[in-house]
Amino acid sequence: MGAKSDQQLRGGLRKVSFSRILMNMSRPNFHDEIAVVSTICRNLGLGEVTPTILKKAHHTTLLISPLTIVARVQSSEPLDAARQRAIREVAVARHLASRSAPVVAPLVDLAGPHVIADSVVTLWPYVKHERTADEADAALAATTLASVHEALLDYGGELPPYTLALDRCWAVLVDDGASAVLSRHDRDLLKTQYRRLRHEVEEVASNWVPLHGDAHLGNLLLGERGPLWTDFEDACRGPREYDIAGLPLAAWSHFRDIDQALVRRYADLKSVCVAVWCWANISHSAEIREAAEYHLHRVQELAF
Repeated sequence: MGAKSDQQLRGGLRKVSFSRILMNMSRPNFHDEIAVVSTICRNLGLGEVTPTILKKAHHTTLLISPLTIVARVQSSEPLDAARQRAIREVAVARHLASRSAPVVAPLVDLAGPHVIADSVVTLWPYVKHERTADEADAALAATTLASVHEALLDYGGELPPYTLALDRCWAVLVDDGASAVLSRHDRDLLKTQYRRLRHEVEEVASNWVPLHGDAHLGNLLLGERGPLWTDFEDACRGPREYDIAGLPLAAWSHFRDIDQALVRRYADLKSVCVAVWCWANISHSAEIREAAEYHLHRVQELAF
């Protein structure tokens, strides 16, 4: 890999969620989601509230005023899958909090998941934070993610294999309709690099352990309570190198006993998959278009 690719790796996945962007991202009705959260709060005896949108992504994040509570609403994937994902996220975060890991813990009695109509909602404390992490926080991201990995070692709940995310990438790539916006040359390039990299990682990867599943800088909050990891709904089992690959290049050397070459291959494979989804959903936002161009360019660099 050349200097250009090393430069691109320095920012990690640029705060782009990897696993969930490979799902069908139908746009939810935000007014309906706000109404669902208001209903849940009334049913829980929390009174009348005013939910306001903090973030629109695969799920919608709402701040519930006047309470210091955040609602995470999932209404863009099949209900049963969303419910199972929410159950898993709450269980993993609760386990980590019980081990004093640096994470945002779910609310003790109200976390849920709560299911109304086509929406699955979990409730979390609002954590005041100045910002999410950036490239300058690479060492901090590494040490805190290592703490999360350590605390997850005795997690006894069921977790899916990380390869499910890779399988979803391939399904989009071979769907002529989903990837029609790509030129034939670029689609063939992505297929070639996907096959090569997946073969390479599966030849080497071993020692699967519980993982965060979506460990990028945008999921590390920095504030008064110190650095806290959040967003565990993609928790899975796989090699640690898979998680580490979402962090900037400068973070990799802070992990002990890892295969640096394998981390690099996973970073390249994740770029392939992010490029695939972003081009399939290019019209959704300017951020997605920017990520599509960035990651396709990075994959093009791999061919030279």
